[in-house]
Amino acid sequence: MKLPLFGKAHEATAGPDFVWFVYGSSLDGEAFAAWAHEHGYAAPSFEGARRVRLVGYRLAFDVLSRAWGGAVANLARSPGDVVEGIALPMPGPSRGLADHREGAVSGLYEAFEVELSPVDGGPHVPAIAYRATNSRRLASDAPPSPAYLEVLLRGARARGLSDEWIRRLEALAPKR
Repeated sequence: MKLPLFGKAHEATAGPDFVWFVYGSSLDGEAFAAWAHEHGYAAPSFEGARRVRLVGYRLAFDVLSRAWGGAVANLARSPGDVVEGIALPMPGPSRGLADHREGAVSGLYEAFEVELSPVDGGPHVPAIAYRATNSRRLASDAPPSPAYLEVLLRGARARGLSDEWIRRLEALAPKR
């Protein structure tokens, strides 16, 4: 018997529609759908998602995750760097889902506003991104969890992120 789910994310009141900058394991539709099902959410549609870059940040691996068995992705300020991902339009009632998926409900991550640059050109896209809270970050980057990196790469490929970005992610894998 499956127990009903209760908590902050499921009780959140609907706010305005928003755009979610997805750059980590949520890029992988299969992994996202499994998580959503397990937590009592309908998985969002990725239709309408646009490939984007967040300028002035780098992908950091300075957050330890027991669930992933190692370090997972975070956004760290870094002038001159970029992080690729997707801009995913979301209806207001889905803000609780995004906050839950990104760990904001537990205080691991926090939402903040960003401006995204569409890969295919056009005006900047205002969005919500998630970064680790300072109290939950490691002093420096650690090797990414192999399982997490595998899901991240699968999602980046599925979402059509650039070959250059894919190569950067592949370079993070331990040498065999």
